[in-house]
Amino acid sequence: MKRFFALTLLACTAALTACQSGPLDISSIAASRMSDEERVAAVLDDVQRGLHAHRIYKVLAHVSRSYFDSQGRDYAALQALLTSAFEKYAEITVKRVRPRIVVTDGRAQAFETFALSAEPTEPAVDPPIEWHGRVTIYLELVGNAWKIVEVGPIH
Repeated sequence: MKRFFALTLLACTAALTACQSGPLDISSIAASRMSDEERVAAVLDDVQRGLHAHRIYKVLAHVSRSYFDSQGRDYAALQALLTSAFEKYAEITVKRVRPRIVVTDGRAQAFETFALSAEPTEPAVDPPIEWHGRVTIYLELVGNAWKIVEVGPIH
C-alpha cells in the first residue's frame, strides 16, 4: 500500500495546470520569457505526461538526485517504486485543478488538489486505486532547471 501512496504523491506533482491541447517541449521554451511559476507549472505538467505514458525517465528527469520524502524514499527508491507501479498498473490517470505556486529564493511550493485512478494489469492480484486529496510538492532551482526535491503527505 505504501508504494501506491508514493505513486499517488508523485502523480500529484503532475497535477498542475489545466489540460493543454498538445505536448509542451520544455527545452524549446525560452526560460527568460517565462516566470518561475510558469516554469514550475511546465515541469509538473511534463511529469504528468510521463506518468500517463508510463515513461519513467520522463518523470525522473524532473526529480532531484537529492530527493527524499517523509516516507523515507530517496531517488533510487522512487525509481524502483515507479518501475513496480508501471508494471502493475496498465492505466494511470491524474486529474487536477490549477494549483497555487509560491516561489521564493530558488525554492518553490506547488499546492495541488488531485484525483488519481489506476487500473491494475492483473485485477486478481492488485486492487484498483482511487485517491483524491491535497498535497504540497517542493522544488528547487538547480542551475536553470526546477527539480522536485520532496512530495509532502496527502491530506
